[in-house]
Amino acid sequence: MEKRFNITVYQQDHLASSPKRGASIRSGARWIYRRLPDVIIYGYAFLYMYTGWTKLMNMAAFIRGNSKIPHLGQYAKLISYGIPSLEIVLAILLVIPVYRIKRLALWTSTLLMGTFTIYLCLMVRFVEKKLCHCGGVIESMGWKTHIVFNIIWLIAGIFALVRTKVIHSKIQKNGKI
Repeated sequence: MEKRFNITVYQQDHLASSPKRGASIRSGARWIYRRLPDVIIYGYAFLYMYTGWTKLMNMAAFIRGNSKIPHLGQYAKLISYGIPSLEIVLAILLVIPVYRIKRLALWTSTLLMGTFTIYLCLMVRFVEKKLCHCGGVIESMGWKTHIVFNIIWLIAGIFALVRTKVIHSKIQKNGKI
């Protein structure tokens, strides 16, 4: 008895390449997963350089806006010079190829993003005249979009912190440092 299989032309062409394609997809996914912490770190560097520079370029408006914040308005000048300076310093430290410096900058960046997220949530919840001086495109986001944007970056920062710790401990254990 002869068994017959009905295989279309499409299936004949792709039967042999299926396992290869799956392997290449998995390989590509692993490649991206290994490099994702670096992408996040450089993303933070770009984000903080962009927002810090924008705030410095619009310093008068930033000071005016900060002076209107309840309970913090009395520290408007200190905040207005401190935040952009901190953001720019963090952006620079994030691109320095020294593990401890980069890790400290990533910790600080993630904490700062958490602080910004809490500030935005409180602003949306309790303040009638909402103020955001993040700069450029980020400043033009809606409030909910801005909060989601910050939460995504906060989660990404935590992910990068965990992954860089894992990667660094594997490198130390293998004695390659």
